[in-house]
Amino acid sequence: MSKNLARLTAATVTSLALLGLGAGAAQAEPPSIWVIPGVDAGGLLSPTVGLPTAALNPVVGLLDALS
Repeated sequence: MSKNLARLTAATVTSLALLGLGAGAAQAEPPSIWVIPGVDAGGLLSPTVGLPTAALNPVVGLLDALS
């Protein structure tokens, strides 16, 4: 009986550990943007990181059409 309990416990712990490792990617934090050493403004500035790429998309489309 104790062997079966040990196997069940090992299987439960292993499955919970694998579930915990898989959930890490879905809960990613915003990138760190350091203003000065020790001051992280990533939470405030992360929505603006993609703006240069979004602004240049029409230019890239035009260059692709011309080439």
